Amino acid sequence: MSKRDPEARRTAIITAAADLVVELGPERLTHRRVAERAGVPLGSTTQYFKSIDELRTRALERLAAEIDDDLEAVRESLATSNGSIDALVDDLHDYLRNHRNLAADVSLMSAAAFDADLRELSLRWQNNLIDILTAYVGPTNAHALAILADGVTIHAVQHDAPLPKATLRAIVVPFMGADSKPPTPNEMGPTR
Repeated sequence: MSKRDPEARRTAIITAAADLVVELGPERLTHRRVAERAGVPLGSTTQYFKSIDELRTRALERLAAEIDDDLEAVRESLATSNGSIDALVDDLHDYLRNHRNLAADVSLMSAAAFDADLRELSLRWQNNLIDILTAYVGPTNAHALAILADGVTIHAVQHDAPLPKATLRAIVVPFMGADSKPPTPNEMGPTR
């Protein structure tokens, strides 16, 4: 990367910061770590970002944009399947199996808990999911499903694995307006 391309350098710094947020958490982000990861001089991080808080915010914005891309894939999947429960469960399960998604989502939630300025950024995921699901289940059930998605995200982080698909399906079905046989205890998987 050339000094003559300040936008590429700035992008590399943000990308490195986002990667570190996912790996270490937002509170462990430092200018030194970001500079090392981005392969730039330490002074570059402070040249482009006046504080570590600003850099952390840009990293979280990058991660929120990645989540937006994942939600667009969910939107397309549901449109293709005409709002199929199985498509939603498959998409949710895939999301919960991706460590980067989980770390980004929880980092955004955590940041919002301590910084009101980041709350809107954190809520973007939930609001977009509600928007996507409303067309299939109405606004109340869409909101409930988005809250459930937050809960299963936290559960997946705490247990280092998503709930089994049968359990996710059992949780989702009541809000999708469809009947389903309850899963067996073996299908439910660990709940603690």
